[in-house]
Amino acid sequence: GIVMGGGVGLSAHCPVRIATEKTMFAMPETLIGLFPDVGMTWKLSRLQGGLPVGLYLGLTGQRLGAADCIAAGLATHYCPSDMLPKVEDALRGLGADPPRGL
Repeated sequence: GIVMGGGVGLSAHCPVRIATEKTMFAMPETLIGLFPDVGMTWKLSRLQGGLPVGLYLGLTGQRLGAADCIAAGLATHYCPSDMLPKVEDALRGLGADPPRGL
């Protein structure tokens, strides 16, 4: 789906970030002369795509689709949106059995 503004700063630090064919990443605040929040400023300087990609995104507010998010390191996985319910069920099942002794 769409991730913009404050949602970018929150979600960019999650260990699993799934993009779909409907993904749109943007930081519209940079289009009006504001800078990304402190969490996103840190993340942009450490993207898998390199510092030039982070600087470009932080200065231009360019919108990205799924493939660009994967290449830049903003998304960790790609999943067609019609398969998301199966992914959600699988993720829920990961914590189904608590460790013994707790």
